[in-house]
Amino acid sequence: MRTLKNDILKIEINERGAELSSVLGVKSGREYLWQGDKAYWGRRSPVLFPVVGKYKGLKSVYGGKEYSLPQHGFARDCDFTLISETENSVSFELTENDDTLKNYPFKFSLVCSFELIGNKIRVKWSVTNKNDGKMYFSIGAHPAFNCVKGKTVLSMNKENIKYSVLNSDGLYLPEKYPIQSSFVLNDGIFDRDALIIENSGVTSVSLSNGRKTFAEVNFTAPLFGIWSPVGKNAPFVCIEPWYGRADSADFCCDLTKREWGNELCPGEVFKKEYEIVIYE
Repeated sequence: MRTLKNDILKIEINERGAELSSVLGVKSGREYLWQGDKAYWGRRSPVLFPVVGKYKGLKSVYGGKEYSLPQHGFARDCDFTLISETENSVSFELTENDDTLKNYPFKFSLVCSFELIGNKIRVKWSVTNKNDGKMYFSIGAHPAFNCVKGKTVLSMNKENIKYSVLNSDGLYLPEKYPIQSSFVLNDGIFDRDALIIENSGVTSVSLSNGRKTFAEVNFTAPLFGIWSPVGKNAPFVCIEPWYGRADSADFCCDLTKREWGNELCPGEVFKKEYEIVIYE
């Protein structure tokens, strides 16, 4: 576990999955990040790589071969290597190995970096293609924030928002439903699992007690998810910037044709970031 601290926040990052594991207010002692409870959901803020959501049938086809990956990929369950550390930043790297190559046919470098700047946590991703040909992947965030259902307001910085949902197999359905840009969180909102919002122009999602904002996620990702476990009245909500999503129910399983998938030419680097802001 690595710790970064200033006079506002103390954060912890676990080498396992390069996962943000604690966001603690120094003066208030308040823990803003969900601490993981398997009765609801055992994770805290996993990185989703090299797939966001599910492959149809948990499989993809590339180069005439079939590969299988679990939902959200394997990075969240891998031990990353610490590659740099300063007073206010830390970076971890994951590269391919024999196990990953069995299920994902690409050599890669994934660097996850965390920087603490005042009341902001900047999370950066860098994906490098180490192959002789193109590499195909998705990547996303999944931070979970402690909240009280029925009393917490979620707000987005755009109007006229529409969302999609998943079917019972966790696959994307194209139907769109309207949702207010600001609404009180309650368990029924997630009766059909995650809310998936695409091409909306939303760049900021915040949580408040109705009067004061306590957490905000800022991003430039083209789509994002809002999620809390179905039917559990879990005391947290996830705000998830994504570069990729689950396959559609009618998808052909061709890895090169995944909607919202990313591709890199040999030696090319994909760099993205998002930001968590905490208001004590």
